[in-house]
This record gives sequence, C-alpha cells and structure tokens, in this order.
Amino acid sequence: MKNRMQDLDFEQTVAFDSVQDFEFTRKAARRFREVVSLDDFEDEDADVIFHYLYKEMELISFGDYLKRYIYERAGIEEPFAEVPKEVYRDIVVESFKETFTPKSMTPTSTKLPALVNNWLVQASVKRETVFLLGFGLRMTVEDVSEFLTRVLREQDFDFQNPEEVIYWYCYSNHYGYYKTEEYKKMYQEMQPMEKTDHEVIYGTNVNLDSEQKLLDYLAYLKSGWVDPKSEKSQAFAQFMELFEHAKEIVAGLYQKDEEEQKGSKIWTAKNITPADVEKVICSGIPINEMGNLKKMSASILAKHFSQKRFSRQRIANILNHKFPVERFDLITLEFFIVSQEMEDEDPYTRYHYFLEKIKEILQKCGMSEIYIVNPYECFILMCLLTDCPLAVFSEIWEKSYEEQPES
Repeated sequence: MKNRMQDLDFEQTVAFDSVQDFEFTRKAARRFREVVSLDDFEDEDADVIFHYLYKEMELISFGDYLKRYIYERAGIEEPFAEVPKEVYRDIVVESFKETFTPKSMTPTSTKLPALVNNWLVQASVKRETVFLLGFGLRMTVEDVSEFLTRVLREQDFDFQNPEEVIYWYCYSNHYGYYKTEEYKKMYQEMQPMEKTDHEVIYGTNVNLDSEQKLLDYLAYLKSGWVDPKSEKSQAFAQFMELFEHAKEIVAGLYQKDEEEQKGSKIWTAKNITPADVEKVICSGIPINEMGNLKKMSASILAKHFSQKRFSRQRIANILNHKFPVERFDLITLEFFIVSQEMEDEDPYTRYHYFLEKIKEILQKCGMSEIYIVNPYECFILMCLLTDCPLAVFSEIWEKSYEEQPES
C-alpha cells in the first residue's frame, strides 16, 4: 500500500512535514495517507478507520473556517493556534461597522459582539449567516462560494432564488449590503416577465454583467417557471438516476438470495422500496422495536457524519420534494453503486473511478468536489480502499452504536 500513496490525488506535491495548523486540507490529506498506509490497514481495516474517525480525526467547525479566513485575510503573524478568539471578534465587529453591514438580516436584540462570538464557535450556521458575513467582511463572490460549498457542504449560489441572485451580483460588483435591500425592494415591485409556452429564455446561459440584465433576470424568476436545467433540478435528476441504479443492484442482491432459497419471486427495480434500499445500505445500523433505525444520537459518530443517514424516511422526503438533495445523498448512492459493481476491482482502480465519477456528478449540481476534511467523505474514501467497501462501511456504522463515548 505504501508505495502507492502518490496515487491518492490529494495535495500530491505537499511537503507534509511543513503543514501549518491552519491548513486544514493539507493536514487532513497527510493524515489520510498515513492511515491508509498503516501495516494494519489491510488486515484490520474497519478497526483502523474507526479508530481514526473517533479518536484522531480533527473535526473542523464553521467557526474554525471563519477564524482561518480572518487569520489569512488579516495577515496575522502570531501562530494560528495562539490567537485569542477576541482578536477575531474585534476584527469582524470593526469590519461590519466599516461596511455598514447590519448585525442580522432579521430583527434581533442580540448585540453584534455576542453574535460574532457565537459564529466563531458554531459547528455550522445557516446560509443567510454566510451571506451576511460576505458583506460584513468584504468577501469576494469566490470566497462566499467556498463557504457555501466546502464549509457548509451545500449548493453554490442558487440562481433560481432571487435573493441569492442579488447577493451574487452585489458581491461580484463589490456593492455593500444596503444595495441588496434596494434590489430586493425593486424585485418586490416589478412585474413578472411574460413568456409564451415552451419558450426557453435562459436555460444555462445566465449572463448578469449589467444592472439591466440583473433586473430582466429577476423579472424572469418572478414569473415562477421552474428551469429543468437549474442546479436544484439537476441535483434531483442525478439523485433519481443514482437511486434507480441502486434499486437495480438491490433487486439483483435479493434475487440471488431468492435463488439460494429456491424462491419463485422475480425481483426487479420496480419491486424495490426505500425501505429495501435502507436495509442494504444501512445494514450496520441497529433497528429499534418499531423497525426504524436507532436514533442517530446513539452513534458516537453522529457529529462526524452531520446527523445524516440514508434512511427510508430521508429517501421518501427527497422523492416527495420535502427535503432537498444534498451532497451526502449523492455521495452515498454513488459509493454504494461503485462498491457493488467494482467489488472485485483493485482498490485503487475503484477509488479513482469513484473520485472521477462523483466529481462530475457534484459539479452538475453546483456542489464542490469531494473534500477530505469532511469526516463522512474521508470515511467513504477510506472504505473504497479496502477489499470489501460496503462490508467495512456497515461494520463501522455498527461499531459506532456499540462503542460508548468516554465520560
């Protein structure tokens, strides 16, 4: 395994002995290589991965990312780990005052320093907090995009959402927060664009390089048409494609079991329900007396995996458009498909195929590529480098419910 570390794609030219405290990606990449190159990894893969996730992996919070952003932007020379939180708080507060950015997009009696203190320690925040910080800290549109996709692990700017379109335009043109208020008011007062049936006005060709083009596009959005090529639509379409593929695989697994039992039922994807998909993908998660997966809070990896599991309830809510499709869903489905269809392949071949395929899928949906700092995504990649990825995936989920957190 060790002589193939150069094939792992992450930060290949990094001098790993010089990684700094604030370089989260390079630190995570270094530890990833170290773990999968351990002598025990091939023989005791599940134990090694579980130990790393629970005992060693550094959980990077939103607050950590915000501090790193301020640290680099402000050119602070003091070692990252030694900078007091108050330094970051004062920088943010002063910047909000200089840019005339309000402390919140909604009414609140909480003072700005208290809000900033909270942001600096939060595990995660809402999208509107990122947008507010974008104005308060004079972020570029690329900075805000990075916070949305890599830090919150969500979709990039939603160009079907008029407010997010306005934010994007204002960041791109270095306008302050109160300019967004003007555009929001204009949006509320404007007439929707008229459009004939089946007419495609924008498709994927959204060009907002002038105020008039912005206003025209907002009028188009106000008409309420759903763009089948939007990133949200793409995410759902990708989910459905992967889900149908997964159902075919589950049907094949069931059919083999039926044949072994000399059963007469013919299994097809049409017979497979969300409960069947849950049963196979979440086989390592214990069931309660009601037949549901045990609560996520009972797993000691709940924080690592952002409280998400591929349960039948989650699947049903996505299919019914009650939940948006998230990167977690797409990554989990693609992992399952690759783990089954490439089970007999060399682990590195499987690993690289997954990386290329999921990169393509996530890009279509306005999501950033696999991010090694994310514990769940690191977990998926480590599983792919084992001989039996789905079995290891299930075993680690199972261990997470058996192990008790240290008091």
